[in-house]
Amino acid sequence: MDRTHPGPREYGMDGFQAADEAPFEAAMRAAERGDWMAARAMLEALVAAPELALQARLLLWEVCQAQGDAAAGVAHLRNAVTGTPVIVRPSAAPARHVLALAVIGDFQANLPLGCLLDAERTGLATLWIADPQAVLADPAGTLPRNLPPFDCVFIAIAEDVRHAGALAAADAWAACLAAPVINSGARIAAVSRDGAARLLADLPEAVVPAQHLLTRAALHRPALPAGLAFPLLIRPRGAHAGQGLARVADGPELTAYLADGGLGDLFYVAPFVDFRSADGQWRKYRVIFVDGRPFPFHLAVHDDWAIWYYNAGMDRDAGKRAEEARFLEDITAAFPPRAMTALAALAERVGLDYFGLDCALMPDGRLLVFEVETGMIVHDTDPADLYPYKKRCVPRIFRAVEAMLDARIAQARAGLSPVPTRSAAPAAASP
Repeated sequence: MDRTHPGPREYGMDGFQAADEAPFEAAMRAAERGDWMAARAMLEALVAAPELALQARLLLWEVCQAQGDAAAGVAHLRNAVTGTPVIVRPSAAPARHVLALAVIGDFQANLPLGCLLDAERTGLATLWIADPQAVLADPAGTLPRNLPPFDCVFIAIAEDVRHAGALAAADAWAACLAAPVINSGARIAAVSRDGAARLLADLPEAVVPAQHLLTRAALHRPALPAGLAFPLLIRPRGAHAGQGLARVADGPELTAYLADGGLGDLFYVAPFVDFRSADGQWRKYRVIFVDGRPFPFHLAVHDDWAIWYYNAGMDRDAGKRAEEARFLEDITAAFPPRAMTALAALAERVGLDYFGLDCALMPDGRLLVFEVETGMIVHDTDPADLYPYKKRCVPRIFRAVEAMLDARIAQARAGLSPVPTRSAAPAAASP
């Protein structure tokens, strides 16, 4: 998973008019140049002032995480939204208003809609779920009484085992709000690593490796569980962005991996699939689906199987960027018919209004599915001199999201029902 945050100002968390903007601007400038220590010190000093504490804590949520202190950042966020559960990003003349439902957590906990929805075009308010169990016990009673105007609801919570209650609570709140809903908490919960593997197991023209959720004790046994053979991919449950991910070739390598007690006691284990291209390079594609339609977002090309966009050296290789440009300009230039067939079937099977897919291509043209995820960041902040094609292509995703929102809003105002496959709960996946 690659949910790297793009930087300050991108989460829609800085939209307050404080009594004195100068201290916040100074802290923001420090953060934007990467001086996290100075930014944190300035903001922590502002927390003591009651009229400045809210905005200071919201910015500390970002700054502390950028420093590597996620626990402190999340604590600041919780403190901020406990008293002010609705955070509004101002917009001068928006074409639509969106109410996002989010869970208190780190950068990876929610889709950053502040990146996806332009402030000039869309008013954005975020309603934070601080106590999912209280919401589930009394959905209508726990809704804030003075919500800002909104035309639709967007469940922005990303799948995580820790978010099961929050996703159910989001669905409960959404059911109380008289507005169309983008994404479903139940469908988001269904695309966990093992859940998505079951959901997509027989997907036409695709390879979907089975994901086995195993305990440390089960992996220490002499024989592997049925259906598994070396080489394997292993990662801790709940890990993102490649944290703890390893390829193990045999029993001794597995034993060495498990010697790290800090990895936890539950692991996703899957067969390793060799997806090298004919030139010996490894290619990982990211595709964003909006209302069932696939949009290419990025391509990473690397000489190692452990590939993410920011370790592939795309910024240092004009040939790689030219290949990525061709992919972004026209997905069918990279994906053969078999893979395009798989993408269409996958969109229908997943049934979410908005989600991302990390995938590769097999030598025979089939799609290799890595991960389905709703929290993947989509932005166009990469340098225009290196990535001019992104400035042309990525905004297509933004406009597609706007068009989807506007269509759902118009549909609701006309009294029409939403598209069933994009709103109903997911079909049960066999265990």
